[in-house]
Amino acid sequence: MYNVDEFSSTYGIGDREYWGWKIKDFANGTMQGGVHSLAIAIKLNLFDDNQKRKALQLVNDIILSTRKITYNNGSLEESYPRENSFCVTALVAFDILSAIYHLELDINKYKGVIKPMIDFITHNNEEHAVISNHLATGAAAIVLWNYLTGDNNNRYKDLLNVIYKNQSNEGWYKEYEGADPGYQTLATHYLFSIYTLTKDEILLKSLEKSAEFLKYFIHPDGTMGGLYGSRNTEVYYPGGVVGLSAYIPDFAMIAKYLEPRGQHILPQHIDIGNFVPLLNSYAVAALYYEENRRYIESQKSKPFWFTTGEKDFPESGIHIFSNDNYFAIVNYKKGGTLKVFDKSSLQVQEDGGIFGKLENGKKFSTQMIDEDIDFKDYAIKCKFYLVNEEYPTPLHFMVLRFLSLTLFRSVLLGNIFKKLVVRRLMTGREVIGGYAIRRFIFEEDKVVVEEKIVKPKNTAWIGHVGKSRAIHMASSGYFSNQFFSTCNHLVEFKNLE
Repeated sequence: MYNVDEFSSTYGIGDREYWGWKIKDFANGTMQGGVHSLAIAIKLNLFDDNQKRKALQLVNDIILSTRKITYNNGSLEESYPRENSFCVTALVAFDILSAIYHLELDINKYKGVIKPMIDFITHNNEEHAVISNHLATGAAAIVLWNYLTGDNNNRYKDLLNVIYKNQSNEGWYKEYEGADPGYQTLATHYLFSIYTLTKDEILLKSLEKSAEFLKYFIHPDGTMGGLYGSRNTEVYYPGGVVGLSAYIPDFAMIAKYLEPRGQHILPQHIDIGNFVPLLNSYAVAALYYEENRRYIESQKSKPFWFTTGEKDFPESGIHIFSNDNYFAIVNYKKGGTLKVFDKSSLQVQEDGGIFGKLENGKKFSTQMIDEDIDFKDYAIKCKFYLVNEEYPTPLHFMVLRFLSLTLFRSVLLGNIFKKLVVRRLMTGREVIGGYAIRRFIFEEDKVVVEEKIVKPKNTAWIGHVGKSRAIHMASSGYFSNQFFSTCNHLVEFKNLE
């Protein structure tokens, strides 16, 4: 990833599409966070003496080179120039500080690089949504900064309070509009770092509630997540789960049953945008696994799928059903997205709800979060929403670069733009008429979904397409081994005219 040509002006920069391919006009700052994994590799003695010396030098040079791509206001970017990204600025600050912490480097040498980032996340907010893992990243960066410098920046308490305020009584941390188990493990990764330094009892209680929720979403094949989550993610971040196994038994159980055995989406399976955070989380898990092994391996409790019964989470809209033959998860507030595992064969069937096309070619779906839906008598009445499957065009990029040169110099105006984008591609609702009444019947060997569908006007086609997503989410849709175990005998759809 990194440019190691010392004569180059981009020496130490990690975004190859910028410095190598030269097909972008900005560098994604996220890649600078790779020093975290590199530092842990050094700490775990994965290098011989000569390699270690060179690796230490590279960590130093990557950190110092980060100043080249940091704006005067202390921010970094991920998606476009002048993005003023709270998330990426916090992430890079945290990962650089983590490298310094693990290697016991002299913080004074790097203050000029890190302090502008800390100042940015101290004085700016992420305005377009409540994204708990981003808030946790910022809080973790400031806690590490305080620990290494002796500073007393209390901004981390404000960020934690937003997380606590939006944490459901069911235990989940808010990710845009609801619960997303995959991203909840990433938030746990950062919150673990905070707890190791603060031993904050309020944070510990919050994490205990989080683990109490997460443990229900361990699948029979040892995976987690899917279309039932608010962000559709299926990526497991193990760092915080393994690290907290010494303090919270539920996390030890989660770590035991989600132990990587080839079933997870691993760093080598993922694209560059999420590679560094996932790699870092596996590095943290590797660092803490040996000392926490006894807590993990001695766990006697088992995931919910081992039992027979039901569990309902009315705030998130998630209902879980388990019998001797299968394990099912339905999000009834999200139009009835459904994931079912055959316990004996580990085959899986996942359905995103009802999809359709209008005569004008526009697509629609039931797959949107609707807080007003309940699950009385296992039935829901859901609306149809237009699906905005929009892709960028040259004109879009021309407008975006014009804004980057002008309005985005203002963090305030940039945040307004992000809100508009999120509303257009993710959280916006355009109801088009019609409705569907769906009733879920949990039979002995399958789930039967009875459907009475009143089609929207000018419908050209309507039906089920399986594992399909209705919103933009770059962190979902990664290829996994579940593709090869997909079946169609676990769910039966009955159309009631």
